[in-house]
Amino acid sequence: MKADAVFEGGGVRGIAFLGAIQAMEEEKVEWQRLAGTSAGAVIAALLASGYKSDEIRDKMNDIDFEASR
Repeated sequence: MKADAVFEGGGVRGIAFLGAIQAMEEEKVEWQRLAGTSAGAVIAALLASGYKSDEIRDKMNDIDFEASR
């Protein structure tokens, strides 16, 4: 199945999207068109570049979120 996706911004949503993306991957969804704002744009760009949810999760695990407070 093919799908389009638009991801909203809002810091923590960038992390929350990973569960939804993983579920879509398990259902064999192929992304056609992707868009987003702020954190959602980062997620959309990574997906458009071919990253999978587990790869994005690995990158996010490397971020020290406490340091950015």
